Amino acid sequence: MRVTQAGFYNQATQQMGKQQAKVFETQEQLASGKKILRPSDDPALATAINSLKSQMDVNQRYLSNLNRMEDTLKMQETSVSGSVDIVSRIKELSVQAANDTYSAADRKSIAIEVKELISSLADLGNMRGTDDAYLFSGYSQDKAPFLESSLGVVTYTGTTDYQQVMVDEGRSMQIGIPGSDVFGSVQHLNTSTGATSSVDMFTTLGSMYQALVTNDADAIRGNLDKISSVHEHLTVQQTNIGSRMKRVETLTHAIEDRDYTYKTLQSSMEDLDYVEAASRLKNQSLALQAGQQTFVQLSGLNLFKYIR
Repeated sequence: MRVTQAGFYNQATQQMGKQQAKVFETQEQLASGKKILRPSDDPALATAINSLKSQMDVNQRYLSNLNRMEDTLKMQETSVSGSVDIVSRIKELSVQAANDTYSAADRKSIAIEVKELISSLADLGNMRGTDDAYLFSGYSQDKAPFLESSLGVVTYTGTTDYQQVMVDEGRSMQIGIPGSDVFGSVQHLNTSTGATSSVDMFTTLGSMYQALVTNDADAIRGNLDKISSVHEHLTVQQTNIGSRMKRVETLTHAIEDRDYTYKTLQSSMEDLDYVEAASRLKNQSLALQAGQQTFVQLSGLNLFKYIR
């Protein structure tokens, strides 16, 4: 079949255009560092990358929730730890005041310190987190959960609800602990009767304060066991928070490991092999140059002598 001069020019130009497009594409890949520059380059791979990125975004939300939980629990642990120290001091003072050698003036002096300690305990219950929300208010995070009257009576005004956040696929965890669980009802064992009952923490501490003010030695001694129950309750809450922090830490490490795996997979799918791409560019450039030189030689056109 006879090839016309015009056909020869058109076919050669098309071939060189395709080869030049390959060179440009490889140059773009090297500049971006990515295997594919647009979804049409590899639709299947582009779809897989987008799906992986969606999974990575979800994983990041899990990590964000876990970090938020960790911050809240750390702040709550600080508050409860301080509360344990406060009640320990109240217990120590109460034991001293139960001694018959203490006078009414001595007990009133102790009462002054106990009242301040109760106020400090309420302050710890009203602590705010790193996001400025109240730690122990349940869902009412913009409202102080504990109110203290002019008479020193402390009441809980927050909710008893636990906030829930997703920390993994199909798995949620509670953020922090409401104040009603930490500073509210306390299980008390009556050592005389063996009966178990619930007592309110601030009511129990307030009763001890009133017994000190009124110099009621019998009431002081009668409340000592309840004060001990309050102290034990806070110690247990402190342990519970520590256990939850450990659980959050373990899950965070697992989610971080998954995030690392996702990023490694993303890199293998997206990132360019620079050595291979540079070698490919060199071969493509040589092929383009050889094609141009061959075209010049075959065409005999002086104009193409300058394309070297």
